[in-house]
Amino acid sequence: MKMKSLSILFVLLALTGCYSSGGGGGASSAQIPAIMSPADIGNKDAAAKNNEGVDHLVQGHYDVAAPLFQEALGMKPDFAEAHFNLAIALDGKGDHAGATESFKKAKEFGGSNPKIAENDNLKKHLGM
Repeated sequence: MKMKSLSILFVLLALTGCYSSGGGGGASSAQIPAIMSPADIGNKDAAAKNNEGVDHLVQGHYDVAAPLFQEALGMKPDFAEAHFNLAIALDGKGDHAGATESFKKAKEFGGSNPKIAENDNLKKHLGM
């Protein structure tokens, strides 16, 4: 009986390891450098759209995230974090030219933010 219990426990532990190792497809949030809206942003609607986009972006839902960032930018065109996040989403979709343009705007409006200025993806697209 003890051996049967140990066997069941081993199988359960093995299955748990399979599910927790990230083998479920999609991108890991640790790999996607999304930036939430700053707390002191004046346009709360734009901030909400950006944050909603970030929720999708970190799950690798680039097609869902990109239009949310575009909505945020429609409300606040100088929103550096939304430009940055849009660039990450476009890059994820394979639109490298669009990503480069969005990275340029992110750097223009948020170059003092180290999360933007020091990002390797931005540097790669801008030839830095």
